[in-house]
Amino acid sequence: MNIDDLLQQIQETERLITVYRNAGEVIVGTQDPIYSRRGLINRTTLRAAEIGDLIVNILERRLAVLRAELQKLGAA
Repeated sequence: MNIDDLLQQIQETERLITVYRNAGEVIVGTQDPIYSRRGLINRTTLRAAEIGDLIVNILERRLAVLRAELQKLGAA
């Protein structure tokens, strides 16, 4: 992955962290390659209080990994 890709992923991850911190509800579903034209299947809506913090924690870990990778490439 090049530096520009990493920077873009970092920006997108930071944006998503803000989105999920401020969300009232989160829609979770699965995507099956066979039915991908239908979008998400097996959807359920959860209150952000039920799942939002978990998603934010996952995204924060992803962000740390991306920043470490950027640092390895000498861009940070």
